[in-house]
Amino acid sequence: MGLDPTTGRHFSLGQHSCHIILERGYIELTAVDVVTPKHHLYPWIRDHVSLGIIAIGVHDIESAHARLMRLQVPVGSLAKASRPIHYGARRGEALFSWFALDAASTPEALMCFVRNERPELIYQPEVQQHPNGARFLDSVIVCASEPSLVAARYSSYFDSTPLEAGPRLLQCPLSGGSVWIGDAEALENRFGVDVPRGGSDAPRAVGFGVLPSGQIYWVPEGT
Repeated sequence: MGLDPTTGRHFSLGQHSCHIILERGYIELTAVDVVTPKHHLYPWIRDHVSLGIIAIGVHDIESAHARLMRLQVPVGSLAKASRPIHYGARRGEALFSWFALDAASTPEALMCFVRNERPELIYQPEVQQHPNGARFLDSVIVCASEPSLVAARYSSYFDSTPLEAGPRLLQCPLSGGSVWIGDAEALENRFGVDVPRGGSDAPRAVGFGVLPSGQIYWVPEGT
């Protein structure tokens, strides 16, 4: 649900989600109610393989927003969102402050920065234990025909310096984890798996990694 900052009223964001909660980070599975150009996820709902959202957690959301505006990175206004929590021992309404970058700037996914205002509702031990031992969301993997151009954008987004990790492969460090950016061949050489091919040359987010297993999960073909 969205939250009107003036009236305090909730309004539908036109989507429903469920979550795989880890000790650090979580994976969101989202269904959009009606796909229309007015929906905020519309630019990333497409007919080729991709993750639709990359959300970066920050403690000081106001400073992150101001820094990107100073750099003249096109960003939306700060907004509030919420969702009811129906799991674990603690119940209530999770609340988030967030903003997104302009869709034209981030064709790979909706790129947003988020501050979780009530983390005690999200991160409950009852839902953080997983049979495969997954504990931390460690990385997001972006496939791009020109990795250096995408990495240059991410350098300004994250205020960090991309690291050369191999031919046409870069790693952008975050405070927790990193973003890997490479072309399909470079990603296949690094991770030893066939990278899903898309129907476009535009950059796309194709997978994510978890620890401590080091397992990489790729977006399956046809979804």
